[in-house]
Amino acid sequence: MARRSIRFYKDRVVAHDLLEELIDTARYAPTASNKQQVQWMVFENPDEVNRLASMVIDWTRLMLLLMPDDIMARKMKSRIADWDKGKDQILRGAPHLIVVHSQADLPFAEADCVIALTYLELYAYAKRLGTCWAGYLTAAANFHEPLKQALGFPQGHKCFGAVMLGYPQYKYTRIPIRNAPAVTWRA
Repeated sequence: MARRSIRFYKDRVVAHDLLEELIDTARYAPTASNKQQVQWMVFENPDEVNRLASMVIDWTRLMLLLMPDDIMARKMKSRIADWDKGKDQILRGAPHLIVVHSQADLPFAEADCVIALTYLELYAYAKRLGTCWAGYLTAAANFHEPLKQALGFPQGHKCFGAVMLGYPQYKYTRIPIRNAPAVTWRA
């Protein structure tokens, strides 16, 4: 219940062994027909994570020209303006990035990847690490050719999710507020 999205990270890398432990635990996530088709890409170098964020900004600049939705266009302009001022609103200065991918045409590949990434996210919290879903990168990873090349997925694979990861800069003491569940009970 206390897990939350972390958007501010300490300038400290996570040990390789701990990153391996996260992946090892997440591989036990359930998959459709136990196919275990989730594949992982872990970026350990903060400079490489920043380079990927820069590519996402490049994609955002291109998408802005095609964006008919005013609300989304304002968000994109804000991300770009912040980047130009030296503030990373894409990957938030996280030292690490973990990406899940799978063969795009497999049934349930997206669900399997998202479930596995969620397992990783929850275990990361138990290890005092912070994560935040990288939505802009996930979107750009499947459409922006320079980013696709930088990620280097195998032929026919697609990015189904990504999280930034690192040690949280701040400690939060209260549980995030959540709406009551919308449930229809049937007897």
